[in-house]
Amino acid sequence: MTDWLRSKLRTLGLIAGVFVGFGILVELLGYITWYLAPTNRDALEAAAELNRALTGLVRQQPELRTQAPAQLDVELSPKVHRVTEWPVERERAFIEAPSFETLSESGHLPPVEERLPIDPLVVVPPDQMGPYGGTWRRCGTGPQDVGIFHHRFAYDGLVRWDPLVREVIPNLAVSWEVTDGGRTFTFQLRRGVRWSDGSLFTAHDILFWYDDVVQNTDLTPVVPVEYRVGGEMMKLDLLDDYRIRFRFAAPNGLFLMRLASGRGYEMAEYPAHYLKQYHPRHKPLELLEAAARERGFDNWNKLFEDVRNYRTIGMPRLWPWVMSQPPPARPVVFERNPYYWKVDPEGRQLPYINRVTFEIYDPETINLKAINGELGMQSRHIQFNNYPLFKENQERGGYRVFEWTSGQGGTNVILPNHNHRDPAMRELIADRRFRIALSHAINRQEINEVGFFGMGEPRQMSPPPTSPYYSSDYAYAYTTYDPNESKRLLDEMGLTKRDLSGTRLLPDGRPLKLDVEVTAIAGRTSIIEMVAQNWRAIGIDAQVKEMARQLWVFRKRGAMHDVGVWGGSDEHLPILEPRWFVPIDLVAYHAPKYGIWYSSRGRQGDEPPPAMRKAMGLLRKIEETVDEKEHLRLFEGIVDLNRHHLWVIGLVGDIPTIGVVKKSFRNVPEVAVAGWSPRFPGNTAVECYAIDERFN
Repeated sequence: MTDWLRSKLRTLGLIAGVFVGFGILVELLGYITWYLAPTNRDALEAAAELNRALTGLVRQQPELRTQAPAQLDVELSPKVHRVTEWPVERERAFIEAPSFETLSESGHLPPVEERLPIDPLVVVPPDQMGPYGGTWRRCGTGPQDVGIFHHRFAYDGLVRWDPLVREVIPNLAVSWEVTDGGRTFTFQLRRGVRWSDGSLFTAHDILFWYDDVVQNTDLTPVVPVEYRVGGEMMKLDLLDDYRIRFRFAAPNGLFLMRLASGRGYEMAEYPAHYLKQYHPRHKPLELLEAAARERGFDNWNKLFEDVRNYRTIGMPRLWPWVMSQPPPARPVVFERNPYYWKVDPEGRQLPYINRVTFEIYDPETINLKAINGELGMQSRHIQFNNYPLFKENQERGGYRVFEWTSGQGGTNVILPNHNHRDPAMRELIADRRFRIALSHAINRQEINEVGFFGMGEPRQMSPPPTSPYYSSDYAYAYTTYDPNESKRLLDEMGLTKRDLSGTRLLPDGRPLKLDVEVTAIAGRTSIIEMVAQNWRAIGIDAQVKEMARQLWVFRKRGAMHDVGVWGGSDEHLPILEPRWFVPIDLVAYHAPKYGIWYSSRGRQGDEPPPAMRKAMGLLRKIEETVDEKEHLRLFEGIVDLNRHHLWVIGLVGDIPTIGVVKKSFRNVPEVAVAGWSPRFPGNTAVECYAIDERFN
């Protein structure tokens, strides 16, 4: 055991010693942190009877049904789940969770065959089918960790990404057709899907979203760029109850991918039959405004959004689990949805797990709970710098440590400010020799060993090797640790004069100083201190400045910094998240004014230099074609420009996303891409996770 590890264990031991006393404080802080749940009286009254029945009966059931799963008549998918359709010729005979059997028999719920679609989506699990039961226990640091439920755990839009993010797969849409060169997208919806209150989900719900939400300026002040292509708002045609067609004025090359990455579930979250009662197109505005004031809101649209909030009991959902115990209650509880529209190959209605719970703690306590085996499956807030502790304690804690492929190009990206307010600094950073000198000065191998236990790969912020957009030429460009080459480049630029401390001087005589601004993310500051030390060794006065996230973002958007440090975005799919390859908006923190220029089509911001404009032009062409081979060819040009100009600087890539998974948790794949675009872990089909105590 290393001295470092002994020190870490001693530290955790001290923390554990005060854990009980500290827990009281955590509980008090938790109640303060959770904001109050909405008080949607109509929804609560309408849902009360069914909710009491569901909650009561589910909790009366044994936590687990540990009988062996039935013999399978299909081959389970190797390592990851897959989806298929229920055969037309097969009898519609289904199995429901034990917690719903009594409800069905008593008439509180329709028979399971009536609750499921005509053509339910079949999820083939990677390990086994069932058993039913159990509670998936999770932790968060605040309300935002519960708020992600609707897109990370209820990742149910028209389409999804597969676990390895290689293809778009069916979900609420059974099939689709792309025509007219990417101007028209026609979707066949799954027939008979029902909202959690039993009402049918149809194309009319998506039409309500289009007519009454997207095109209502109170609810959608700024229409997403994906819906405005060719200078015009997209059109939505209702072909019949289960067919819709999107039409664009110009090719929308990334529309299908964006539907799989989030836009698809946004349009499937608006039950028309329920939300019309809160919308002025369907109810008198004066009545809605009065209702809003009664609830403490100053206008109707805030009431509308409050009703839609994930915390609202009774709001119809298409999710595997629906809210049954909202904050500020502890824990927050989501119970199984009796109308969920997916089954396994033997006809068992999903999900297998009874409920999902969320508790709130500080990050260190969450990691202690993980080590103690108290979490079901979790990667969020599982800190990589605790990796040795997780591995050492996994047998005692009864869990496994999974290492998923990260969708990020790296955990840290160095962002020289190309829009610097100081003309001398702006000219310096604009010189590619300066950026290359900064890169060669970094001892990435040392950073990998010290900061990432040698598990990463020293490289630039390129797409990871698992991405079809990967380029080894860019990944390893200027990554050789060569401080002498850095010094030569700086000398070549004329930065040969130094002050008494050895710091190089700018042409105007000022010391060459770089403030490197970071946020307080676990392990980041110590890593960047190593980078700053490397830069000081070549004559640059580099100082690390740690600050709150809000201040950091404010300064980057205002181009007030010298150098910033942020994390990777989702470089596995760089054409969807291109910010570190092409500045596209304000969140391109290395060049926010160039990003504004791009997003406003030249009406605002600063015009970029020719090479960056060329990269922007290639991205525009990608957005205008649905040809995936053309996407690859065009992005290769963007990568080549980044390789040559090195607009941002990477450190270490291929760091896995780690998570803890209880041994009893089944169907959690060991192989998956953990990224934002596929809404991990949503792309692993959490609805087919199961808890089987035989494996504890």
